Amino acid sequence: MFELPCRGLRPMAISMLLGLFLWPICDSGPVFGQLSPGKLSRPHSHLEGLKNCGNCHSLGDRRVLNKCLECHDEIAVRREAGRGLHGRAEYTDCTDCHVEHQGEDYELIFWPQGIEGFDHVETGFPLIGRHAELACRSCHLKKFNYDADRWEKRGKDLGRTYLGLDETCVSCHEDLHRGQFPPDCTACHTTVHWRPASGFDHERTRFPLTGRHRSVGCVRCHPPLPGEGPAAKARLYAGVDFQVCSDCHQDPHGGRLGPNCVGCHTTVGWREVDVKTFDHDRTRYPLRGRHARLRCRQCHYGDRKRPAFTACNDCHADAHGSQALGKLHLLRCEDCHDVQGFRPANFTFERHARTAYPLRGAHQAVPCDLCHRTESAEAGMPVNLAPPHQGCLDCHADPHRGQAARFAGEAGCTQCHVQDSWAQVSFDHGLTAFQLTGRHLLIPCRACHLPLDDKPGSLRLVGTPTACAVCHQDPHAGQFQDKLTADGRHVACDRCHVTRDWLAELFDHGRDSRFPLRGGHEKVACTACHPPAAGTAGGLLQFKPLPIRCSDCHTQKFPGPEGSDD
Repeated sequence: MFELPCRGLRPMAISMLLGLFLWPICDSGPVFGQLSPGKLSRPHSHLEGLKNCGNCHSLGDRRVLNKCLECHDEIAVRREAGRGLHGRAEYTDCTDCHVEHQGEDYELIFWPQGIEGFDHVETGFPLIGRHAELACRSCHLKKFNYDADRWEKRGKDLGRTYLGLDETCVSCHEDLHRGQFPPDCTACHTTVHWRPASGFDHERTRFPLTGRHRSVGCVRCHPPLPGEGPAAKARLYAGVDFQVCSDCHQDPHGGRLGPNCVGCHTTVGWREVDVKTFDHDRTRYPLRGRHARLRCRQCHYGDRKRPAFTACNDCHADAHGSQALGKLHLLRCEDCHDVQGFRPANFTFERHARTAYPLRGAHQAVPCDLCHRTESAEAGMPVNLAPPHQGCLDCHADPHRGQAARFAGEAGCTQCHVQDSWAQVSFDHGLTAFQLTGRHLLIPCRACHLPLDDKPGSLRLVGTPTACAVCHQDPHAGQFQDKLTADGRHVACDRCHVTRDWLAELFDHGRDSRFPLRGGHEKVACTACHPPAAGTAGGLLQFKPLPIRCSDCHTQKFPGPEGSDD
């Protein structure tokens, strides 16, 4: 043995140099053990022996590049196509990674960073998602090799090679769609997870999802594919019928309204019926009046898919609490009400005239519910169809607080009032202790009968004073205070005056004064003797005290008999 000056060369390279140098001298026998760099690995063991060196090496050239590709044509194809790791320029020299003559059990692949540090991006197929979590031999298996039979016939150890894989998903993964879609699975799925298919967009199909279809699980519309074939869990995606709603949904109307469901319904919700397009006239109950404004679910709910509609009480509670059952003329709701509204009732005056209480006067303008009220303020209580009506006080409060009870008698309030207007009174004042005469007949009641406790509508009828001075101002300024009524409390105005006018028609100058009028005095005007009262204005006359001697009024002297002063 001799020492080579090239210590930096790898042992394999040195062995090859020695072999190539000595190969022409001897090609067999014990010399081979000294000339060969070492035994070949098991896959190349059939090339052992100096006679076989030329199968891989050219004389005088240790490189094996072209010789490798003569046998490994699969690599030659990839290099020519520029595909995969071997198609890259930095991997053109096979011996950079594949080292021979290191023994039968030597691993032919050299991993500079170790197999765990190998960057799969250099193969042209980067490992992303869950692929990055897999061990190499999870994918590089015989069952995934696209040309396994041919390679095995050529002696290829498919348990050791990393070649023969296709980049398509179905080359490793079972096609769960059984060919219903193009082979590019990544158009819908990712390597992170198979479900959900985040890349799939239903909008690009012939049936874009809208409304509540968006929240429906895929399996609800896509049934399992029949048969036991590959991908037993495969479902039908292509070829699902969707032209009409009944392809998926059962027709709850049993075909009575035709096949065009979208004429009434939308995908927002089955119960959300488009009232603008749905024609309820096609049903046996056309909607009219306020029924036309109702939402569908107000009538169609729960088990009431097809609600009864023969009578109103099929849907509506009896607002009268069965009071109409004993009144044949009120038995049917539509005899009084219609679909335009429960109020006002169509119970006419003519029909009311045939009841026990015909409406007259102002009662005809009273709303029904002012008389026909509920028995209680509690919600849902029935309306009374036959309220008490024997007397006015059954409905009206007594504004007189019992003061007029002694005048009412059997006629009640109508003794004074009429139904046309409460203010229209026909009371005979002669029934009282103060009969109205003269101008008193023209005075409104309220001028004398003031409100009780200052409350409008409730008048004081009993105990109203009757003396003139209570209502009228004394025009004589107290000159007749000595002329009192029998009770001794007020001036007796009616001694001289009457109610027809203010004139003192009853005054008797001979009876009521100290100066009876006789002779020419009877023709003298009152104002000639009764001047305006001193210090007053406005017509207040002085009636008393006045002088009564002739000389007090007559001052002119007339001639008498001679010798006489009179």
